[in-house]
Amino acid sequence: MKRVLVAGSDIILREMIFSLVADLPIEVQVADNVVLFERECRAGYFDLVIMTNLSPFFDGTDPSSVLRRDELRRPEIFVVSWHHSEWSVMSLLESRVSQYVTLPMNVRRIRR
Repeated sequence: MKRVLVAGSDIILREMIFSLVADLPIEVQVADNVVLFERECRAGYFDLVIMTNLSPFFDGTDPSSVLRRDELRRPEIFVVSWHHSEWSVMSLLESRVSQYVTLPMNVRRIRR
């Protein structure tokens, strides 16, 4: 069974993502802060991580290295955000984020 982690302090986006994938045959974990995020990542492997905050990528936390510490396992990292700035998108892609999704989002793309 695929495992998905939905992480971030933006409760609206977190709940929206959770409701989009809740009926899929996957295991979904939710982390609402960086401490829980890091604990969940240490506890197990995720196939997909959906982040709802940009700040961990810019405050020195570097979620990509936390998630991809074992080079053999490389989960996909999606960031869903309200921000549309080119600077944010370029910075996230340089941080090895797989996909950057802004609103309005393509529900089919997220569910796939």
